[in-house]
Amino acid sequence: MLTPTTARAFWLALLENAARIIIDADALFPSPRAQSLIVLAQEEVGKAVWVYKSFRNAWYDGDETPHEVPELRKQGVHHLAKLIEAADFGTVLAEVPGNPEPIEIELVKTHAPDVLDAYLKGLAQEDNEAKKSGFYVDLRADGSFTVPHEIERPLLRSQIWETADMIQWFLMEDHLRASLTGNAVSPTEEVESLLLAVLAHGPDD
Repeated sequence: MLTPTTARAFWLALLENAARIIIDADALFPSPRAQSLIVLAQEEVGKAVWVYKSFRNAWYDGDETPHEVPELRKQGVHHLAKLIEAADFGTVLAEVPGNPEPIEIELVKTHAPDVLDAYLKGLAQEDNEAKKSGFYVDLRADGSFTVPHEIERPLLRSQIWETADMIQWFLMEDHLRASLTGNAVSPTEEVESLLLAVLAHGPDD
């Protein structure tokens, strides 16, 4: 059980930790270690999304009634669940079989939820495998093996940028809420300035 005040502090701690992991990944880029770190940051973002969804109304309304975040208890140690939550929150367009162009995620969610579930699970599995392949030498079923420094990850720069952008959105939204409700603004200026340095690269640099 968390009070909204404690939940907000926990949420900000998750975002700050994710931001610091992203900053480390940016510093290591293009090392394969960077791809592992950025997936770890996305897992922290997934937990932060669970807390945000559970408490955002209480934060706006000033309600201090304690309650739990059931996803943390049920799925907090499940890597795919955290990655799916982060992808669901941060994805705007989804690729749908049979369509030549990506479709707005809200349309897919409304008209083809099973397709969306499969799409998000696929993204999460891919990222989780990328996390492992950035750290470990692993055998494949055919007897070949993966070596971290030989891995190609062409979308790594954009993943770093997109994850940083998601956290910056959360922090900007928190600043706005604090100004409207009179809550104290969190001491995140240092982290935000470092994130801006990451975002300055651009997603395609």
